[in-house]
Amino acid sequence: MAGTSAFTTTITTNVIIAVAIILVFAFLRAKKKYEWVYMPRYNPKRYVNPRQRNGWVRPPTLPEGLIAWIKFVINVDDDTVFESAGLDALMYSLFMKTFMKLFALCTFVGLVILMPMYSELGDNLVEDGDGVLSRPEGIDKLSLSNVEAESDVLVATFFASVLFSAYACYLFKEMYLKWISYRYRHLINNAKNGLGLSVLVQFLPESTKDDNALAQFYQNVFKDKFESSMIPRDFSPLIKLRKKIDDYSWKLELAETKWEDLQQKQKENPKKVAKRPMHRTKFLIGKKVDSITWYTEEIENLRVKIEQEMLKERKPLAQGFVSFNSAVAALSCEGIRAPSAVPYAMLHTFAPEPRDVYWPNLKLTHKQRALRTLLVSAATFWLVFFWVIPVTFVASLTTLSALSRRLPFLAPIVNANPVITGYLEGFLPGLALIIFNILLPKILLLFAKIEGIEADSWMQVSVFKRFSIFIFINNFLVITLAGAVFDQIDVLINDPTSVIELLGNSIPKAATFFTSFIMILGFVGIPLQLLNPGHLIVGTLMKKTLAKTEAQQDRVEAPKFINYGVDYGKHMLVVVLGFCYAPIAPIILPFALVYFALGFLTIKFKVLYCFVPTDEGGGAMWPELFSKIRVTMLVAHLTLAGILALKKNAYVTPLAVPLAIGCWFYTGTLMSAYNVRGKYLTAEMAMHLDNDTVEDLGGGQKHVAFAANETRLLLPAQYDLPGTDACAYADAGDSAVATPPCARVPTDSGENVYSAYLHNLVHPRDDAGNGSGGPYSKGESVAPVSVMCPHMTRGQLCGTDRRV
Repeated sequence: MAGTSAFTTTITTNVIIAVAIILVFAFLRAKKKYEWVYMPRYNPKRYVNPRQRNGWVRPPTLPEGLIAWIKFVINVDDDTVFESAGLDALMYSLFMKTFMKLFALCTFVGLVILMPMYSELGDNLVEDGDGVLSRPEGIDKLSLSNVEAESDVLVATFFASVLFSAYACYLFKEMYLKWISYRYRHLINNAKNGLGLSVLVQFLPESTKDDNALAQFYQNVFKDKFESSMIPRDFSPLIKLRKKIDDYSWKLELAETKWEDLQQKQKENPKKVAKRPMHRTKFLIGKKVDSITWYTEEIENLRVKIEQEMLKERKPLAQGFVSFNSAVAALSCEGIRAPSAVPYAMLHTFAPEPRDVYWPNLKLTHKQRALRTLLVSAATFWLVFFWVIPVTFVASLTTLSALSRRLPFLAPIVNANPVITGYLEGFLPGLALIIFNILLPKILLLFAKIEGIEADSWMQVSVFKRFSIFIFINNFLVITLAGAVFDQIDVLINDPTSVIELLGNSIPKAATFFTSFIMILGFVGIPLQLLNPGHLIVGTLMKKTLAKTEAQQDRVEAPKFINYGVDYGKHMLVVVLGFCYAPIAPIILPFALVYFALGFLTIKFKVLYCFVPTDEGGGAMWPELFSKIRVTMLVAHLTLAGILALKKNAYVTPLAVPLAIGCWFYTGTLMSAYNVRGKYLTAEMAMHLDNDTVEDLGGGQKHVAFAANETRLLLPAQYDLPGTDACAYADAGDSAVATPPCARVPTDSGENVYSAYLHNLVHPRDDAGNGSGGPYSKGESVAPVSVMCPHMTRGQLCGTDRRV
């Protein structure tokens, strides 16, 4: 049974660490020289990629003082977050805030009502692994483990669960309403600047794998509403060449900087002879060469190869983009389910933003994509299966008494010192589990790329799906069951039918480990995200040793990005534990509250001042996220129903299953009512957009008008076309509105945002990191236009005019 030593040791250690981390962060944040770590979005020209300044809004200025920023960040309104960081970042912040509110109520009820009742009115006897009956001790007295069968205390447990569920459903509806509101604003914004008027055509048949044929097909269907089309080409050889150039350019810059330093030292001390930097062409065994000369020659050779590759004719990829000048036409095209008689051909979906597209996966046919999906699913299954082994070992550490009985050589360590035992039971298992969870997402992201998903934001949804399932099975079910079975293995061997009763008694006791785990996450993990020690320490060392030029420092100081699929998956584990253990072991609730409260503050600060988004999914993660929350609620209700059945209370046990069914149907109603409504613009909104009658999107923000008869299209800065001048103001009729640097693009020229984006990636990187291959660009997206569209000359854009 869990004693108080492990719990006390864990909470003391974590609180001390949390306070220390937050104080260090508050001190460093106030220093100007660390702005590149803690507030890079303050300075967009230096820290934000020029191609990623679409609608960039400078975050509010933080007040002076070590703790004044806390209240200020909390009070920043949702409109400011949306306009400054985007809808994905806003939904992330609202997710943390919603569960902070939920666990605030749960904590109050748990501490004031449930825990005193369990402790004072409970009088249960529990059998340990040696068959000895005893009453729960320590924090086990504060859970249902201390409540005997048929006790009236179970009535309070049930009604507390009803209260938690009702409040959760209320908060989720409020979340859905906010999502719908901001989702429409996002879609309207994209339609107005042209990004929301394109469709991704998947799995093109051979008859339409030609620019003119594809354009002719959609022109025949949509007449003058069709704007342009493009079919990208295979550019994988150029990816490798450009990556090599980037790598060699970085090394050349380091060698030149080192040579300059050596020459300066020779001037200061003539006795020291400066030798030019040398290196081996192969590790240990390669020829030793002059670094500056060798890298310069290699870069020049690579540029020649790139020019040769650009002249080659490229095979068209299996997917293409079609753009319209009408929101109604784009909406109608997306809804066409059978444009071709060829099975699984020409499937339509709204196209992701150009910066969001993962270009290499556009080459996959439907058969290739289906085979990859099957293989990745099988690999995920076996990964989940084999990951059970290390997780089960971690679970065994939560019951050291049982472990020492199976492994007698551990008994001296377990019995020697209660402090050591406390650390082993309370701190190390949670830390080990966190390490396992850090390694896993990298594998799942690789799976998403192999599967053939076409957009980075869609990959994040895929990672979240698999990661959340993985978390639920391995980090919740396996740990709970493994700890129970390991502790009572003799009982199970003698009486296998006792497994149900065993689980009913052991699930509440597993809360001790999970409480320690959430404490580590809340008091250590979340503050470490705020402090960001990895970026701070590594970046500082690199700046002092290797990064001498401004371009090198820009690369070192490049801000981090949000990995939504991984982050949401980690938070979902705390959601699962909070839901399941709220009425069973309310001792977990204060720490879940701390986790989401500190998490809300941290995430809101970082999306406003630190994170620079590489793509914008428009809040598309929320429906998938809510579907997992819905399953979590069902699991929590069924768990409670099973425990109440084992406790044999005749009053509330029959009501537990109807509670689960009622919440399941209500949350299902929310999904059916809002998911489809939020996926697309409504037909009425699309009609008003085409007629230029949508003006106010909320938040006091005015937008550029866009109508079907417009002769030009306003593009954000990252889709600027070569030869156009950036403008501080763009005129639309008689009005003038402030915009980011922009370019006017004649829509009659056959150009669209995808060809413009690809053309912009052609330009070589300058000293500031602008152009293709810059320090913030995604290497997979680099592709010269002449490679993407070999029928075009270097000065032309990829795409086919509607006047074919």
